[in-house]
Amino acid sequence: VIDPKGENARIAGEARRRIGTTHVLDPFEVSGHPSACYNPLDRLTPDSLDLGEDAASLTEALVMDPPGQVTEAHWNEEAKAILGGLIMFCVCHEERERRSLATVREYLTLPPDRLKALLELMQDSIEAGGLIARAANRFLGKADREAASVLSNAQRHTHFLDSPRIAKCLSRSDFAFSDLRRRITSVFLVLPPNRMDAYSRWLRLLVSQALQDIARDAEVATGLQSPSERLSSPTLFLLDEFAALGRLEAVERAMGLMAGYGLQLWPILQDMSQLRDLYGDRANTFIANAGVQQVFGVNDFETAKWLSQMIGQETSRFQTDSFKPGDGPSFSNHLTGRDLLTPDEIMQMPPNVQLLRVQGQATALAQKLRYYADPEFRGLFVPQDAA
Repeated sequence: VIDPKGENARIAGEARRRIGTTHVLDPFEVSGHPSACYNPLDRLTPDSLDLGEDAASLTEALVMDPPGQVTEAHWNEEAKAILGGLIMFCVCHEERERRSLATVREYLTLPPDRLKALLELMQDSIEAGGLIARAANRFLGKADREAASVLSNAQRHTHFLDSPRIAKCLSRSDFAFSDLRRRITSVFLVLPPNRMDAYSRWLRLLVSQALQDIARDAEVATGLQSPSERLSSPTLFLLDEFAALGRLEAVERAMGLMAGYGLQLWPILQDMSQLRDLYGDRANTFIANAGVQQVFGVNDFETAKWLSQMIGQETSRFQTDSFKPGDGPSFSNHLTGRDLLTPDEIMQMPPNVQLLRVQGQATALAQKLRYYADPEFRGLFVPQDAA
């Protein structure tokens, strides 16, 4: 659960603890719960054949490609390359207690002479199938100005790691995301809205790692389990403030391909423009693969217009009368199409109503569930005024 204000952890955390394990990752201590930690480098091992792929998935989460800014593509790709090399070097050559992204950030901010010495050590490394040496060779082969720009870009994308709170939260692992497949487990990622711009990469990092860990665990389990032992329920990703994650390839893949791994995504957006800004034409992938679309509180006309067209039309019959002096009245019947809901009607829906579209069925007007008022939720939450 991406839980910006820590409200979900406060309100539902106790009920979740009664049925399973709960971890609240809250580096800025706004939820009232002690923060758990997760270190993405803990699951990387020097002898793994997937070390290069694992390091690349981390760099994809760390380096945010701004939508539509093609000029940044080269610098971001080169930043990913040197970051991947430094991550692999850290995993293969550091003591276990220093294997963290804070150490990788330390590498990137070394004085020029010490950084050059580090890169020369990387060139001599035979670990990771030679990928560490290749990353160093690729960087050292650049002209000074280009190398300086690549380094500056890598530093920019990892600046959030200078926060002692974020570094502490990434220093060790109190759990594994694969636990979400094996037993009832809840993970709350708490990041206050006023810190979202500065530290959204932390959310990207953890969501990306969770998707990868669960998918990899599922791949291993598929070969070991009989069909009767397969999971009876999926792992749900409740992604509030979805736009803050930026474009994330792991999420896009999960929407289209990972239902078979027992993954279910519930992204929450303010309007359709957020999705199109991030994913462009591929935004339709999210719509096409959504089993359920839930809409309420629409204030954007373009989103309301899109919804109106998606819901469709009904056939409306009307009659016209005409009368001429000296003649009797004449009547004509006509058929025409009318939007089931016009954009302005969608924008005027009362706050207790939602549009609900289940794949293969007609869109329905439904009551919104209210955990604080509906009797079936009684005793399953801590009231906000008491939280």
